[in-house]
Amino acid sequence: MARWTAKAAAILALVTMSAPVLAGQLEDVLESRWRGAWVLMTTDIYSDCAGNYTRNDVNGELVRSQGRFRFRRGELAQVKDFDLERSGLELALSLPEPLLMSYEDGPFTLYEEVRCLASLDVELPRAVVKGNDPRRIEAALQPLLLRFVSEESATQSRFWNHRERGEYPDDYDRTLARHAAWKAEQTNAAIQARIDQATEEASRITGRVNSDHDYLKGFSAGIEAVRARDLSECDASCPSHRSSPPLCRVPPQPSSSAASRMAAASSSGLSRCASCRSAWFRYQ
Repeated sequence: MARWTAKAAAILALVTMSAPVLAGQLEDVLESRWRGAWVLMTTDIYSDCAGNYTRNDVNGELVRSQGRFRFRRGELAQVKDFDLERSGLELALSLPEPLLMSYEDGPFTLYEEVRCLASLDVELPRAVVKGNDPRRIEAALQPLLLRFVSEESATQSRFWNHRERGEYPDDYDRTLARHAAWKAEQTNAAIQARIDQATEEASRITGRVNSDHDYLKGFSAGIEAVRARDLSECDASCPSHRSSPPLCRVPPQPSSSAASRMAAASSSGLSRCASCRSAWFRYQ
């Protein structure tokens, strides 16, 4: 029964592909046949292996690309998307076998596995696309790849190039351990450098203040001005508090220097008024 079902599906596919289809159905027919299909490349293909689909421009059997890595004919891939346009078609391909890439970090050579993606941008005559004939469109793909119904059937083909991911170095675990220790040392050194820089800046500011006699004189004058101020205005604004003596805000008076203004601001921001304190203690 299963054998007859498979034959019926094959006959139905042949009937579907044996004649032109309606314009709106052409892309649906092609997409149903190609999306998710497994293919073996019959030409070289290129990819940057950086997470994006690397463009491969195809004209006949000629492939042009600026991709970083070259994959030889017989490379296994899966069709992720199929897009038919007026002047051609685009196949989005994913290569299931990862690539082992090396990179430098300080004195260490490290490795990582990356996935490779590529797109085939195939030029087609306008007459082929407008003809709405799936057979003519697929004929343009025959010089580029072979289609299979499963990954297993593709890897059993004699056209498969048997590419496998490269091997890690034998002592790579030790390299990773030494790299982790080196990375921790670099982080600690960077933190200590920032601490030293902050300490140096604070020391420089303190030294500047202590050596500036005009600044110290103005700061002292500002404090004395605040201490001598009449704080009788606090009585009118003194609320009743049950828990603690109230705080009374006194507006700062203009001072003759920046230092005295700073002293006045710091001393008069929140002052405990004597009259308010007395009222609070009476209430208690």
